[in-house]
Amino acid sequence: MAALPTSLLRPWSDLPPELLGHVIARLPFPADRARLRAVCRDWRTAARHYLRCQLPWLVLPDLSFCTIDDDGDNGGSGGGIFFPRGTIPGVPEDATCVGSTDGWLVLDRTDDAFRRIKFVDKPRSAAYRDYPRREVNHMHSYLLYNPFSGETVPLPELDAIIGHVSEKFEVRKVLMRSSSPDDIIAIMTNSTHGNVILCHPGKGTYILHYFRVCDIAFIGEWLYGITPDEDLLAFRLDEDGDGKPIVVNGKRVIKHPLPEDDEEIGPYTEAPYQGHAITTRNLVKSQSGELLMVRRMYQEPPFTNSFTREVEVFKADMDVGNWIIDRNALAQDEVLFLSRAFCRSSRVSGDMEPGFIYFDSTNEVFDAISWTPMPFRMPWQRKQFTKKWMTWVFPPEVVV
Repeated sequence: MAALPTSLLRPWSDLPPELLGHVIARLPFPADRARLRAVCRDWRTAARHYLRCQLPWLVLPDLSFCTIDDDGDNGGSGGGIFFPRGTIPGVPEDATCVGSTDGWLVLDRTDDAFRRIKFVDKPRSAAYRDYPRREVNHMHSYLLYNPFSGETVPLPELDAIIGHVSEKFEVRKVLMRSSSPDDIIAIMTNSTHGNVILCHPGKGTYILHYFRVCDIAFIGEWLYGITPDEDLLAFRLDEDGDGKPIVVNGKRVIKHPLPEDDEEIGPYTEAPYQGHAITTRNLVKSQSGELLMVRRMYQEPPFTNSFTREVEVFKADMDVGNWIIDRNALAQDEVLFLSRAFCRSSRVSGDMEPGFIYFDSTNEVFDAISWTPMPFRMPWQRKQFTKKWMTWVFPPEVVV
């Protein structure tokens, strides 16, 4: 085949900006985006438009993930891009994602593949079953993994406690107290024998008594936990001489039982509320350092998409011992990303919208300024897994 005349060849620097945007959208890793910027001056200039801010990934149990994109202006389709399992390098074949904190993933290495099998693949998978079986146990081995640096931190102390458990057992949240893996980690499960486990890698563990905790959050040396009744528990953490985590003080700072007529999950038959209404409660540390609770009710109709019915934001008043509803709880430059596995407050940058609350389970965001839900499309592939098993991961920022 004859080569094209030199006069017809154009330099890479002439690549149209809109095509460059599509290229950048398909480079989810900050290191790859930095290499793109280094190609030439024109690409570096164009990258400043498309790399204003990378919104977090939504990671699925099988280690596939979705990027999210407000309107397609960054080269996406307006709903983000789906990246299949295998895109994240260094992930073991038997790994399931069970949680995250900022840029760290929590992996569970196990032969129990049920959680990481897509809905469409389950009928023809050897791991297929209708429901988890209480009488069947599996071996598990846990580790922290940073997909951006490649760093891996095994958690053998955790394996000793929940390394051989029933199929009904779930790790529901894993929080690192700081950005360093050499610090206390809190693990929340559905087990009455280890509802909240404290682990310091290489040092030891501490198991809290069962308090029906359904979400947790760190603020400094305190770990806070909320119950379905909206009681707020506080545990002051420390370490013994060997670095093993201990609780030096524990107390209930808010006693707030639900009203008798408040239903957690109930069937609704009247239009437009057919199906079930589900209430969730998420704890998150605000940009000002205050503890917030976001209470959300969303509807799950039988034959259409889920949607948000109501959102309320509360501040924890430790002195009064009560939740204070506050429609101005978010600062003007603050956004929230909420999921069962990980919640985070971030400052607005790039394409983020002030006052937005991003959810992992519905095609919408909640505008905490106008106090209304708004459409927000995400890749459809996230629906291949149960909503409660997805988590946010925040890539490092690219300096432009």
